[in-house]
Amino acid sequence: MNTSGILRFVQRTFWWLILGPFIVTLVVIWNTRDLTKTYDSAMTVYTGVVSGYGIESEQLESQNWNILNNTLQNIMNIVTSKETLRKVSLQLYARCMIFGDPDKDNVYITAEHYRQLVSITPKEVLKLIDKSSEKNTLAKLESYYKPDRNNFVYGLFNWYHPHLSYSALQNIKVKRADGSDILEITYENNDPGIVYQTLDILNEVYVDQYKTLQFGTTNNVIKYFEAELARIGRELRAREDSLTDYNVKNRVINYDKQTEQVTALDRDYELRYQDVQSAYSSSRAVIARLELGIDENLKTIKDNSDFLSRLNRIADLNYKIAETQTSGIDSLHSSLVSPLSYAGQLQRQLSQEERDLKTFSEKYSNQKYTKEGYPTSNFVSQWVDELLKSKKAEAELKVLDDFKKDLDLQYSHFSPIGSTIKRQERSIDFTERSYLSILSSLNAARLRLKSLEMNSATLKVINPPTYPLDSKPSKRRSLVMAAAFGSFFFILGIFLLIELLDRTLRDRFRTERITSGKVIAALPESGIIMGGKFASDYKSIAAKYLANQLYGYFKPDSRPCIVNLLTLSDTVDDDFILQGLLNFWSNIGVQANLLTAGKDFEPASREFVFAQKIEELVPIAKDHDIVLVKQASLMSNSMPSSLLQEAAVNLLIVRADSVWKENDQILFDELIKQSGITPVVLCLSEAKKSVVENFTGMLPPYTMLRRYSYRMSQLGFTSSANA
Repeated sequence: MNTSGILRFVQRTFWWLILGPFIVTLVVIWNTRDLTKTYDSAMTVYTGVVSGYGIESEQLESQNWNILNNTLQNIMNIVTSKETLRKVSLQLYARCMIFGDPDKDNVYITAEHYRQLVSITPKEVLKLIDKSSEKNTLAKLESYYKPDRNNFVYGLFNWYHPHLSYSALQNIKVKRADGSDILEITYENNDPGIVYQTLDILNEVYVDQYKTLQFGTTNNVIKYFEAELARIGRELRAREDSLTDYNVKNRVINYDKQTEQVTALDRDYELRYQDVQSAYSSSRAVIARLELGIDENLKTIKDNSDFLSRLNRIADLNYKIAETQTSGIDSLHSSLVSPLSYAGQLQRQLSQEERDLKTFSEKYSNQKYTKEGYPTSNFVSQWVDELLKSKKAEAELKVLDDFKKDLDLQYSHFSPIGSTIKRQERSIDFTERSYLSILSSLNAARLRLKSLEMNSATLKVINPPTYPLDSKPSKRRSLVMAAAFGSFFFILGIFLLIELLDRTLRDRFRTERITSGKVIAALPESGIIMGGKFASDYKSIAAKYLANQLYGYFKPDSRPCIVNLLTLSDTVDDDFILQGLLNFWSNIGVQANLLTAGKDFEPASREFVFAQKIEELVPIAKDHDIVLVKQASLMSNSMPSSLLQEAAVNLLIVRADSVWKENDQILFDELIKQSGITPVVLCLSEAKKSVVENFTGMLPPYTMLRRYSYRMSQLGFTSSANA
């Protein structure tokens, strides 16, 4: 679209762009005459999450910013959570019902809103309001609150009350101040008292909610750890007591030391048993050898009852002494070890008995010499000594055999005890480690609780909410301006959209853009011609311009010059065009002839369809300069290519106020194709005066005002010449 097209577009839409926004603006001004005033208030809360002191933070070398940001976000979410706002709504309702005044505004609620609130409150809820106690009223409302659509208190928060509903309280905004741990909480509504009391109540409720959530979780964890610690403690004591009872029952003081002693006793037993066995064997060999030399005397002594009695007493004493010595080695039976005085007494008795046996054997012997000639007394004395040694060794062997049995019993006793004690010790160790782990977790949870207490204590209001004395600037001016400019650009956009999508030909620029053809002239609409005193002037000027444009397509050496006047449909009235052209050419002495389809020749005939020249249909005088052939409409009749190519120019007349349809484009493209090298040009009929003036220049009347307006339409802002 060129500049003149833009100006014509503005001219066409001028009154729409003026009156439309004007009417819309008046409507907005009228509807916003009673626009509700808005009041706002704010408070600043210091959380201390980032810069505050905490027990846990002192244990860390660096702070985890993800955790800190998450903590701050949790506080912000708690402030705006639905449960927090529900408690705020309930307490705000109680406070307004208690302190509201129906006759005058106060810092709790305006009189108008209080009257509205009382009017919608059911009688059974009014009975719950205790004017003397906000706490009692709140408790009664909490007990009355039930998730039921018929419950007034429930609906007050969940429906759409302008002050107490969730949708209204969602206007509470929380944001972090410049990345710090300070929160800015703002709220706005149409009641200054409601705004102030809402923030005041919120400051109490969200802190309680935060403590409940934080402490509730930590307290539950602490209770769990305490219960587990008590249970595992009881289990640990039971296992330790069981081990103690088992040790007492099996006489175990120190299992490792006791088993070491049993092993040592076994080693000492083996050494001593070998020594005693060797001594016993040696003494029996010597006795056998000596008995060969003193056979008779020996038989007599062996059969002597007194000798045998003495020998048995010696054997008993040797057994007791050996038992006493063996028992002294066994530390496990230390209670059986005899005192030294008792051992010495047995030893003295044994020495005395041995001396008595030797004296008795010497007196009892009746041979002085043996068979080999040795003194009998010496043999008897040796035999008695060896016999005593044998009896001593025999007694010790018997004691060692008994000790071996006792030692085997010790092995059998301590072997299963070891595995049982280790199993119980492992169980005790596992339980003890579990106890210590639970104790460590409990201490960590208590430390966490203490840290939360310190953090919660830092939730302090720096700037408390203030009662708003004046409303915020009204949005009425913005709404009016938005309505004016919005409606202006909306209407402009609609017309621009129409301008881009509309396929009405209207003027040269649009016609050439839509049809891709060339427009050489425009003829005024019938309304202008039939009315007005300058109708004949418009006709002659337009015809003259069209005739002058056609001259450019005539060939001087080819006479007569044929001009085909074509139309796409029968709705185009081109009679006055033809008459205007004929009159103009007649006035300047040009011989022009008019041939009309249906009058001078029949377009729906075989002769027309197969005609090569127009002369085959109608005789043409050679002295004619121009022949105008008014053809039938292309929509209802076919057009031979030979007749189109014969002409100097094919002039297609189209209405400026018509829609260029798809079938019109098809016919036009086919017309160009059939015309070959013969030009096909367009002429607009029924055009607006301004469209005609784009071709002909300014049309009469030529007044000063008309000249000026025409010059401005042609962007001649600084031109001083006449139009």
